[in-house]
Formats: sequence, structure tokens, C-alpha cells
Amino acid sequence: MSIKVRDRLTPVLTLLTVAVSLGLSGCFSGGGGGSEDDSPVAPPGTYSADIQRTQFGIPHITAEDYKGLGYGVGYAFAEDNICSLAREIVVASGQSMLYLGDSGDIASDVFYTWYNSQTKREEFLASQDQQVIDAVEGYAAGYSRYLRDTGVANIDPECAGEQWVREIDVNDLLAVYGKGNLRGGLSNFVGAIVAAAPPVQSGVMSGARMRSVAPAAAAEFDMTTINVMDGGSNAYALGSEVTGTSSGMLYGNPHEPWNGVQRFYEFHLTLPGELDVMGVGQQGQPFPNIGFNRDVAWSHTVSTAKRFTLYQLSLVNGDPLKYSYENSEGVVEQRDIQVVEVTIQLPNDQTLVRPIYLSHFGPMLAVNLVNGALPAWGDNNLAFAIRDAASENPRALNQWLSMNKATSVESLVDTMQETVGLPFVNTIATDRFGKALYADISTVPHVTAQKLSACIAGQPALQALVSFDLPALDGSTVDCEWGVDSDSPQAGIFGRSNLPFLIRDDYAANSNDSYWLSNLEQPLTGFSPLLRRRLLPFPGADTPEGVPLLMRSRMAFQQILDRLDGSDGLSGTTFTLDNLQEVVYGNRSYVAELVLDDVLDDCLLNPQMPLSDGGTIDATSACDVLNTWDRRNNLESRGAHVFREFWRNVPFNETTETAFNVPFDESDPINTPRDLIINADTREALGEAIKFFEDRDVPLDATLGELQYVVDAGTNGERIPMHGGQGREGVFNVAQGPLPNADGEYTPISTGPTYMQSVTFDADGPVVEALLAYSQSADTTRPYHRDQTRRYSAKDWIRLPFNSDEIEEQAVGDLVELRE
Repeated sequence: MSIKVRDRLTPVLTLLTVAVSLGLSGCFSGGGGGSEDDSPVAPPGTYSADIQRTQFGIPHITAEDYKGLGYGVGYAFAEDNICSLAREIVVASGQSMLYLGDSGDIASDVFYTWYNSQTKREEFLASQDQQVIDAVEGYAAGYSRYLRDTGVANIDPECAGEQWVREIDVNDLLAVYGKGNLRGGLSNFVGAIVAAAPPVQSGVMSGARMRSVAPAAAAEFDMTTINVMDGGSNAYALGSEVTGTSSGMLYGNPHEPWNGVQRFYEFHLTLPGELDVMGVGQQGQPFPNIGFNRDVAWSHTVSTAKRFTLYQLSLVNGDPLKYSYENSEGVVEQRDIQVVEVTIQLPNDQTLVRPIYLSHFGPMLAVNLVNGALPAWGDNNLAFAIRDAASENPRALNQWLSMNKATSVESLVDTMQETVGLPFVNTIATDRFGKALYADISTVPHVTAQKLSACIAGQPALQALVSFDLPALDGSTVDCEWGVDSDSPQAGIFGRSNLPFLIRDDYAANSNDSYWLSNLEQPLTGFSPLLRRRLLPFPGADTPEGVPLLMRSRMAFQQILDRLDGSDGLSGTTFTLDNLQEVVYGNRSYVAELVLDDVLDDCLLNPQMPLSDGGTIDATSACDVLNTWDRRNNLESRGAHVFREFWRNVPFNETTETAFNVPFDESDPINTPRDLIINADTREALGEAIKFFEDRDVPLDATLGELQYVVDAGTNGERIPMHGGQGREGVFNVAQGPLPNADGEYTPISTGPTYMQSVTFDADGPVVEALLAYSQSADTTRPYHRDQTRRYSAKDWIRLPFNSDEIEEQAVGDLVELRE
């Protein structure tokens, strides 16, 4: 085992074993994690990788096999971000109560101990291509190698010395992948699944194994995550017609959370003669999830498609653990609700046993915790279960590897249609041949519009759920089981012929709206309602897909239209890499462009704005500021914060029908609805916004950069101002965190710009300028903690090195030859 830095051999201080196994006979122990005592010894000479970092800490990994690629990524990643993945492994293995103290969660532990069972992980691993298995094995080995070489006491101070930071194995990563697959489905219902219980429980657990634990708290379910209301992902694929060249162009910014396992890591993989790809992967991922190779560039946005359905069960009278079910032969049978006793580990050698209840559809659900108006288990002789298609999909890693190898937009579509492995995202892509792609080729339950309608008819609870955009079906009959497509790789999901995509020569775009409009000239229609945000048609629309767009989507399309007719003030009428970057960082507020003139006209007539306490406030100064505001969310923009809080106070979402005088028109989705109705509510919204800042002595003409920032803890709390705004305001470049704090400041940014890549192609390959807004490392002691964040603040893009000459030119430090 050695690390060779150029020609200098660095001795390794320890020869501890690597906890990795291709077979699973030694992988599963206790709660799901390996330990140094039972880890199999890796054979000598198993792993080999060369790592050359370039500016901003980007590792370029070259290896002769997939084990080596994974080994290099795992090692480099652990150098920069070991704490968050170590913590995620604890959570995904159901051990948060054992290791994480007050931040542990009983419901989470019960759920993930059950879900990430030995059987589930074995099934997942058995579904992977051998190249994927090799890369995952290598990743675990590289991560563990870094930890051995460095020592747990010498890593990121955030988790240095913690018991839960240990060497890992394939099994640990399988738990992380299993948890990640559930993002669009079961993971949103963990509390309601663990809290589900029949009205009369039996089988009291032994008191010696229990401790006093408060029951899960009831709460109304928040649909904004599943319905992608608060996201910020954007992507443009620009074809040769709008680039004016023979090549396509891509902009992507997925706007994932800044902290935790969804944080991206930037790296480059080269397996000579087979794979040469660069981009970002989420933590634990051995392949880029978003990126580019020599021929294709792609990005993802979170799709509006639903990955699950609820099922309403008709309970047998007098027995809440049985339900009636009419089978395919028309016979009504009684089916059992199974009880699985789940044991989780607690500190001080204690354990806790909690039940998970299972129907043949999937786990039972306390649907009254989803919405308090819905019946608890047993009320009206009903109960509810949930089935999640993504939880039955083990193909995501295979999918990303095949995408990494795509040679054109068409080949990218082919591999997505063959695998249907993406769990919750759209794909937007372009290639060096000048094509533009939008696709929602992902894991979606096979529920047609006809089935959805038939399977809620005469069922008030189901109709209420569907009106709330939660897909729900009658669970008392085989007729409401998910359908089957002959071209689908998974039972119960739509196959390639029933999933939308579009290839164009001009453009395709998505900003978290449905498949309906990725190009204004070619709407997509005729697909399952489960692919849309709204399950039921919008009143007055001609097609089921027709629905008011998010304000951010309207801004996305408006920016394209303004660029193509030259009205954006930039030169020419085509996209170049430079003007594309100016467009996406323009930080225009679409809502301000839409409504501010009406607000200011009203303010001029009567500046005395009402307040919620019955008083009034003079808005003259505020309206003067808003009148001179540039209607953007740049660092120097003055008054953006006042408008932001005004619009936050206006009760509006994309389907609100009472906010505008001109209603939504499906034939004009970019310009409707429009003409804000000025009334007592909108006037009070402005008054309260002004009062909020005046009460905190925040100047109404403060610049956004003074109020919106992130902190670099590694440089004594340096403030780095952040441009960007709220998606709800129609700001394309989203930068958002919690509500303004007690000082009226917008910090920290917790969801906002992440991996922004602008890509085109020339005769030598990809030409890429990109930024990772939060930088490579979450470790405040690393040099790569906030270096790219400063570049984002300055709108200073980074040219990414891809070929060997570019890598050598930007090289930082020595080439590390990692061998084991």
C-alpha cells in the first residue's frame, strides 16, 4: 500500500484492512454498518488511481479500471467532505439515535433500519452492472484509505474523533443509495409510516427493551417539496439554430441544498479508451450525475412527476389488520396486514422495538398526519398504504454510468429509455452536433388518466387527496393496481413509449415545471397526470397539461425570447457562451417586471398603506426606492429586499385565480395571468414589508449585497455577498434560505446556486466554464471551502480543464499515485 507523490514515496503509517467485499456474506452486521473487526481484507494490488488536482481543488482521476476510478473519487472526496457522508451513513443505516445524540431521530431510525434491510441491499447490489459494483467498491476503499492515512483525530474538526466516523464498505454506500432513491416518495412520509398503527394494538413489547419515547408529532403535510414549489433548478439546451454554430450549448444549475448528502462534488474521470467524463456527483456517487464528455453535456432539474400512489384499503369489519381485495378472478379475498418488528439501537446498550405495518402495496400510512381532515386508521373502516416506484428501482447508478458514455443526444435518449433508471429528475442536454433535448424519462407509476378517474370515483377521501395533488387509488380491487408496459424494465412503471421527450434544433428548457412546455413551439401532451404537478386539469384549460407556469419558468422563456430578438440589450440575436452567462446571471425579477408599475401607480395616488394591526404607514420613501430599483437581484440592487417581502406577503402561487385581472390563457402562457389586482390585501402586503425593515433599522435603499450573504467560517466569519433572488418572484437565478432573520438579513443561503455549467463544443472537444457556488469542501479548514463562492459573488466563471494540456496548466500540487 503506498501513496506516490510524483517520484517520492510517502510511507503509509497503518495497514488496517479495507472493509469492502464483492459478496455480501460479510457485509451485514447489526444495524447495517461494517466494523474493523469483521471487515474482509482486500487482496494486495486491488486499487490504483492517479489524482491530479487543479485550481479550486478539482480532482482529475485516471485509472486503468472502474475500481481505480471509484478509489480515486472516494479518496479525494473524503479529503474534502468526510463528515457529511459519514453522518449520512449513520442516518441511512438507522443509527442516528445511537450516535448523533440530540439530533437523532427515532422515526428515521425505525424506517431506515426496516427499509435498508439486508435483503433490500442484496437485491440492489445484484441489479448493478459489474462496472458499477467495481466503482462503488473502489469508492468505499478510497474513502477508508483516506481515513486510515489521516486518522480520525486529524480530519475535519466538525467530526474529528467521533465514534461514528469509521472506515466504510459497499454495504454502507448501498444504504445511502437506498435512502437517496426515496427523495420523491417514501422519505417524505417517514413520520406517517412509523406512526401508522391500528386502532387496537396487540403484542406489547418487553419493557426491559423499551425506553420512554414521545410519539411522533402530528403535523399537516407540506407538499411543496414533492410538488417542486420551492425549488430553483434551471436548465437550457440550445441547439444550432440559436447558437449560430454547428454545436449545441448547455446551461444547467440544479439548485440543490448547500449542506448534507445532496451537496455536489466536482471531479473528472478518465479510463483511457473507455470513459472521459467530468461534472458533479452527489455524495457517495462514483460517477457524475451532471456533467459533460467530449460529445454530450447534460443537466437535471427535479421533475414534477409523482413517484408513488397512496392506496385506500377497505378493512374487514372487526379486524383492522385485514382488508378486502377483489382479485383478478373477481373473488373478494381477505388479505393480512403484516407486522414487522424493527429493532433500533440506542446508547448504553439499549434497544427499542417499533412496528412497521405492511400491506401488499407497501407500508401502511397514518394518512391523518398527511392531512388532519383525512381519516385515521380504522375510521370509516378505512386505512391507507403507500407504494413507491422509486423504492423498487435499483437502476440509477447503471443509468448515470451509461449517460456518462453517451455520444449524442440520441444515444442519451436511447440509454435512458432502455434503463428508465432516473429516480426523480428531468434531463436537459445538448451535443456537439447541435441538438437540444428535454426528457422526463424517469420512474413513474403506471397510472393513466382513465385509471386515476375510475379509481377515485365515489370515494371522498381519495378525491380529497387527489385534489391536494397526492395521487391516491382504491386499494380494494385489482383493477386499480399499477399497469404494465411491455417496454418497461420494471413492473408497474411506464415504459419508453409513454414517457415524454423532445429533440429540437432551437432550444429546450425546464425550470421545475412539467413536461408540457419545454419549447413554446411544441407543447407535449397526452401523458399520465402523474407526470404533472397538478393531477386534475386546470379550470378552463383546453388540455389537461395546460396550467399557469411558475413565475420562474416564465422568466426562463422570456430570457430566451429576449435574446433571440435582441431586446435584452446584449449584442446579436444568438447565444454565445459569454452572453448566455450574462443572461443567466441577469437576476431579473419577472414579478417586478409584471406588477411593480401597478403597485407604484397606486402608491402615488395614496401612499398611506394599511397595516395588519389597523394602523397605517407612509410608503412614500419606499415607493421612491422601488421606483429607482433596477428590478434585479444583483449585489448593487437597491430596494430588492422591500419588493421581496411585499411579494412574500401577497397570497399567490402559480394557480391562484384571484390575483390578476387577466386570467391564464393556455395559448399565451408566458404573458398570462397578468395585471395585478390592487386591493386592501396587496396594499397591506406593501405596508407590512416597509414596517418590517423600518422596525429593524434596515435602510429601504440598502443594497441586496449588504443583506444577502454567506459566511466563511475559515476566514474569521468573512461575509461573502450573494446575488440572486426568490423563485417565487420569478428570479431565474435562485438564492434563498430561511425567512429574513431578526436583523432583516437573508443568511445563510441554504438552497440556491450549486453546480452551474455553461458548455459548448469546438473541434477539440468541450469548452466549459462553470462554478460550484458553495465550493468543493464543507470543511472550513480546507483551502477549497469558499474559493468558488467568491468567484460566484463576482460573477467570475471558471474555465474547466478537460484535456491533458489544460489540466497540466491548472495543476495544483503534485500528482498523487495512490496504490493499494
